[in-house]
Amino acid sequence: MVDPVDPKDRAVRSEPRNGGIRLTLLIGALVSFGLIGGLSGLVVVLSIVAMLVLHELGHFLVARWAGMQVTEFFVGFGPRLWSVRRGETTYGVRAIPAGAYVRITGLSSLDVVDPADEPRTYRQQSYPKRMAVMLAGSTTHFAIALFLLVVVYAAVGTPDPDRWVVGEVVPGSTAAAVDVRAGDRILSVDGVETTRFDEFGTVVRSVPGDLVDVVVQRDGEAMVHRAVIGERVGVDGVVTGFFGVGADRFLVTMGPVRATGEAVVRFADLAWMSVKGLVGLFTPDGLAGFFAGAVGPSEATTGDPSTVPDNSPAPVVEPAADPVDDERLLSIYGAARLGSAMFDDGWSTYVWFLILVNVFVGVFNLVPLLPFDGGHVAIATYERVRSIGGRRHMADLSRLMPLTWAVVSLLVAVFVVALYRDIVDFPDFG
Repeated sequence: MVDPVDPKDRAVRSEPRNGGIRLTLLIGALVSFGLIGGLSGLVVVLSIVAMLVLHELGHFLVARWAGMQVTEFFVGFGPRLWSVRRGETTYGVRAIPAGAYVRITGLSSLDVVDPADEPRTYRQQSYPKRMAVMLAGSTTHFAIALFLLVVVYAAVGTPDPDRWVVGEVVPGSTAAAVDVRAGDRILSVDGVETTRFDEFGTVVRSVPGDLVDVVVQRDGEAMVHRAVIGERVGVDGVVTGFFGVGADRFLVTMGPVRATGEAVVRFADLAWMSVKGLVGLFTPDGLAGFFAGAVGPSEATTGDPSTVPDNSPAPVVEPAADPVDDERLLSIYGAARLGSAMFDDGWSTYVWFLILVNVFVGVFNLVPLLPFDGGHVAIATYERVRSIGGRRHMADLSRLMPLTWAVVSLLVAVFVVALYRDIVDFPDFG
């Protein structure tokens, strides 16, 4: 009887059987991590790995749809633990669960390819197909974020801006001194009504050190407290008032249509915040402030904070004493710590973490430089512009290698410093 198994399949199956043992050890290591680091830490790590796998799956599916040759799809990096060949593609798991990767034949002009496979290489495909493949990763992140936003607005709701109560009281603050408690409603400060929490914050910040009347409602009864508003010096030296409360806001759910509309608007806001944050970081002043922060307080801002958005169900606290430091780039370790804290705060808060991470990673991956997907998009666009008169122009990527190595070196330096700062001085996100 003829063996129906492809010879390549037999080659894969003949790998050392200790691959199964190593795979079992990896699973055991993940279980041990969950027992030591807690359920929240394990959930965060698995969520990030799953997010990165879905990113690569987007590339994989679109490349296959476009008729390109895809030879490998692996979860993780490092030594191979398990693999199987199906057709021309080898699927498997590697030892370090830090994401995934897809190997598409002929991704650049530098790749050496068998002439028989050349017609199915990435570089020989049309501009629309190459764009589709390279944009698939970020599009996957954006689709996940939009889906989760719709779920949040439809199932959890968005805070009503005109209804809020005290959610938490900062120990040692003015609020604690006058016995303000969780569940109280602050009706006015210094004679100014505070229907919205942002209105309350504006009034408090404008009267540092002043003796004012604070009207608080508890169990339907209004009480007047005479209180001296605390003072706080910002990074710019300006003194502002600080009362010391966080807000719990009532949530209002939406129908599917309105939830989708709100999700699109909020997604655009978050994407723009990510763009501004990246632009602010990767400037001479931004990088100088970021690296200087490793040896002392940072004096440069990197953009908008990557914390829980104002319309999330998490308690919103008055601005931290040093908001600039809270806006800096986090390492993977720092993101895991933040995600773990948000998971412990509740599943709906953790969903916001996943939304933020997906939007940021999707935007970050579109930076128009190699090795990002955005670099391949820029190259494909450049080649399309140069391909005139029916002649196909192919960029010489060897000229871009020095720039690519410079970008990689900068990224490594940034991530190492971010890791160091997250270990020795993790930001207080309130």
